[in-house]
Amino acid sequence: MNFSNIQPPFLNPVVPFTGSIQGGLQDGLQITLNGIVLHSGGTRFAVNLQNGLGDQNIAFHFNPRFEEGGYVVCNTKTKGSWGPEERNMHMPFQRGNPFQLSFLVQSKEFQVSVNGNFFLQYIHRVPFHQVDAISVTGAVGLTNISFQPSGFWKATTAPMTQTVIHTVQSAPGQMFSNPVIPPVMQSGPTYPIPYFTSIPGGLYPSKSITVSGMVLPSAQRCGSCVKIIA
Repeated sequence: MNFSNIQPPFLNPVVPFTGSIQGGLQDGLQITLNGIVLHSGGTRFAVNLQNGLGDQNIAFHFNPRFEEGGYVVCNTKTKGSWGPEERNMHMPFQRGNPFQLSFLVQSKEFQVSVNGNFFLQYIHRVPFHQVDAISVTGAVGLTNISFQPSGFWKATTAPMTQTVIHTVQSAPGQMFSNPVIPPVMQSGPTYPIPYFTSIPGGLYPSKSITVSGMVLPSAQRCGSCVKIIA
């Protein structure tokens, strides 16, 4: 695979957002959104994988709703008409908390993961190759939308992992866990480069951040940059 042809991420897109997907959807493509659910701006947000920049043909409508205890609606719109809803009564998002939301395109369905954990699958109602755009609306802020095509990580000879250790020194000889929301973790090598994420709880004394990775065989120079931004 020519890694130079990989679609660059959308960085800090302003919601509502609509952007084109270069080459459309392909089997094995993964789309990852990093962001935070806002307290204001409504009780819902939606991610649409659609045909064109309009909203008349949406192959996959993913719509978390913070109503009635919280649930997620999935649906398809064809020529302006919605099909039957599929509801998942579990809510994997929390208002005010960062999230990582991934859509993996498979031959028969979309597989959705939230914060590295499998959440649901949605059987294709229309051919997925018709999708050439993504839109995001509602009460969310985004840091990036990234794309990892099929086979992107197969070029590495070892998996990439992330380890984040949270400890704080209260007094000599005493250690206890920092009571904050745990960081977004992934069990597999699915972090996009460039990668952006928030640091739950911020920085504090004795907090450790460890980044592990592998230099791609196609790399022409070796260099890395890690920025911690207030």
